[in-house]
Amino acid sequence: MAIKPGRYGQVLWDPAGGTTLVEVLSLNTFTLEGGAELEEVTCFNDTCKVYQPGMPDCKGSLGGFHNSSDLTLWKAANSGTPGTLKLVPNRQEPGYFYQVPAYMSASIDCSLSAPTISGTWGAAGPWLFPGVVVATGATAGLPGTFTPAGASPPQALANMTGIVATPGTNWTVGQHVELGNGLDCHWNGTAWVAGVHP
Repeated sequence: MAIKPGRYGQVLWDPAGGTTLVEVLSLNTFTLEGGAELEEVTCFNDTCKVYQPGMPDCKGSLGGFHNSSDLTLWKAANSGTPGTLKLVPNRQEPGYFYQVPAYMSASIDCSLSAPTISGTWGAAGPWLFPGVVVATGATAGLPGTFTPAGASPPQALANMTGIVATPGTNWTVGQHVELGNGLDCHWNGTAWVAGVHP
């Protein structure tokens, strides 16, 4: 890892589960704000205000130039369901990125200069950030586990593509793994299927 310029940044989007991420054209800035929301818990006799972390939060913004050949932001903003957003600070470090299921907004500023676009995004579920272990396999259990050790669960059933099941045969009654969105899935011998194995 090293300090690298932002000129090679990328913003990618998939309106579904993140298996077909495509670069959004003509953007030149993004922000990501992560961390827990602080709740004030100041009590009698405290000498200053006191806070405790509440729910984790993840949100940010995007910006660039209007490009009539790429309406990705507008389609995302008008969608009633979240897509998958991938933010890459420098594509010369392809393993270093932030990825999150997100809702989007979009706006345009048109004047005598080149029209610009901007937007905001907010997480719709848990996010992946540098240092997170990506799951490559899933072992049957009640519930099962993802491998390698410490791997973060894929966010949704659509993200289970490419995850190797152990055993590779049809799992048995009750066996399943828990996804990042709180839902379950299991292996039926040929594919990943929603829910606990019947």
